[in-house]
Amino acid sequence: MKRKLVSMLLSVAMVAALMAGCGNSEQTTQGGGDTQQDDGADADAGDDADAGDAADADADDADDEDDEEMAEIVVGWMAFSPLDESKTDAVEEAINAITEAEINTHVDIQWYAPDPYAKQIPLMIQGNEKLDLIMYTPVPGAGFDSFKNQGQLQDISTLLDEYAPDVKSTLGELLDGTTIDGGVYGVPCYRDMGSAEYITMRKDILDQLNLTEKAQNMKSWTEFEEILTEVVANTELAGIGNADAAGTVISTQPFFMGADSFAENYGYDNLGDSYQMIYIDDATGKVGCYYFSEQYQQMMQRVRDWYNKGLVYKDSANNQEIGDSMIKNNVFFSDAQMCELGAEVSKKSATGYDVVCTKVTDAMLTTGSCLKFGFAVPVTATEPEAAVKFLNLLYTSEEVENTMAWGVEGRDWVRKDDGTADYPEGVTAETVQYHTADFLNGNQFITIPWAGSEPDFREQQKKSLTDAPVSKYMGFAFNQAGFEQKITDCYNVGETYRKVLASGSVDYESTYAEFTAALEKAGINDIVAAYQEQVDAWLAAKGSN
Repeated sequence: MKRKLVSMLLSVAMVAALMAGCGNSEQTTQGGGDTQQDDGADADAGDDADAGDAADADADDADDEDDEEMAEIVVGWMAFSPLDESKTDAVEEAINAITEAEINTHVDIQWYAPDPYAKQIPLMIQGNEKLDLIMYTPVPGAGFDSFKNQGQLQDISTLLDEYAPDVKSTLGELLDGTTIDGGVYGVPCYRDMGSAEYITMRKDILDQLNLTEKAQNMKSWTEFEEILTEVVANTELAGIGNADAAGTVISTQPFFMGADSFAENYGYDNLGDSYQMIYIDDATGKVGCYYFSEQYQQMMQRVRDWYNKGLVYKDSANNQEIGDSMIKNNVFFSDAQMCELGAEVSKKSATGYDVVCTKVTDAMLTTGSCLKFGFAVPVTATEPEAAVKFLNLLYTSEEVENTMAWGVEGRDWVRKDDGTADYPEGVTAETVQYHTADFLNGNQFITIPWAGSEPDFREQQKKSLTDAPVSKYMGFAFNQAGFEQKITDCYNVGETYRKVLASGSVDYESTYAEFTAALEKAGINDIVAAYQEQVDAWLAAKGSN
C-alpha cells in the first residue's frame, strides 16, 4: 500500500509542479472597463450625440453579456499567531492581482489566530454568514470531523472534477482521507506529512549556559528537565510553555510520549479523529480512549511535576499565543510540537532565533495526517465554484503559494541567488510585516524554501513523505451517524479539562479522576465500541486479519 500511494504522490506532484511553472500568466488587471470605454469612444467619433449614447448603451449591454461578473469569495484562514490587518491588506492585494486576472475572482481573506478561528468560523456557518472557503485544522472545534459532524461541509467531488482537476491529480489517494460515502468533503494540504515530535530550544541560551552539546544529544525527558532547570535558574525565561492554544506542553497528538526514553515513545493512528479522543493500538488492533491510556497519564503527571518545579509557563492554559510566538517574544526558552524535515530552519524562521531541535518520536502517515490541515467548502457558501477555482490556484501557482507563506515579495521577502527566500535587507523576524508557515497554504512543495535550507529541500521533503511508514488503517473513515450527540458531549467535557491538565496547572490526581468520570458519563465507552466495530468490519472487507 505504501509504495502504491507514494509512487502516485510523486508522479502527480511532478506533473502539478510542471503545470504550476508553466501556467502562471503575467499579472494584468481586468480589461472589461477599458474595452467598454474604447467602444464608446468609437461610437462618439462616428455619430451624433444621441446615436453615440445609444451605441454606448448597446456596447455596455453586449459586454455585460460576454463578460462574466467577477465572483467574490470570503475565505477563513488560520494563522499561528494574530496578524495585523493593516499588514495583511498588501498580501490580500497581491493575491487578488493574480486571482482577478486568472480566475475572475476577488478573494476576501480573513485571518484568525487558532482559538478565535475555532470559535468564530463555526458560528459564521451557523449564522449563514458569507463564507465560501475554510481551513480545517487540528484545533478542536475547527477540525474536519467537527465541521463534518455538524453538517457544515459540502460534497465538492463534482466541483473538483470541473474546476480543480489539478488538485485531484496532485493529491491522488490522499483524497481518500476526506472521502466519505463517495463524497469528497475536503482537500488536505499537500505537504511533508512525515511529522515527528520535536523539542525546540533557543541555541543562544544553550550556548550561554554551555548546554548546547547536551541538548543536541539528549535522549530522555530527564535530560531535558535538567536543561530546563538550568535555564530557569539562570535566565528570566519560562522553561517551556504551551505549543498551541489548547495549553499543550508535551502531549501533542498523535504521539505517545509518556516514556522517559525518547526511543520508547511513538506515534499512533487516531483513525481520523480530530476531536483528539481516539487511538488504536497497532499491535493488537484495539481501539481506546486517548485520555484513558497509560501514556497520557504519564505525560500529564510529568507536566504537573514540571509545573510544580517552576519549569512551565504559568499561564499556558489560558495563553492564546503559541510556542513559536512566545519564543520569538522572549518569553519561552522552548516548546514541544510536531515538525517536519528541516525543523531547525523552519523554527529559526518562525522564532527569529537559531534553535536546536531534538526529535522525540518518529513519524507515521495516517488518515489523521490528511485531516490535520486542509480546505473545505462550507454548506453556506454562495460561490462554491469560485472557491474551488481558488483552491486549484493554491495547488498550482507558485506565486500564490509564496505570497500566502512569505508575504509580499520585496517587502517581506526576497529571492536569493541559491533559490531560497530570505528577509530583505534591514528586515528581521521581529520586524517583518507578514510571515507564516509554508505547509498551511495548499501545496508546500511548490513554495520557495526559506534561507538556510538546501536548494533541493523540497525534493528532500518529498523523500521524507515517501519514507514515512504508512499505517495499515490509512483510509479508514468513521461513520458518526447516531453518535453525533455523544461525540459533542465528550468533546465538551474535554474542553473543560484538557487545557488545565495539559498545562500542569491543576492538581493532577483529583482533576484527572473528575475528567475520566465525566467522559464515561458522556458516553465515551460507546464511542470507542462503535469505532472498534467499524474498524473490524473495515479490515474484514479489506481481507485483513
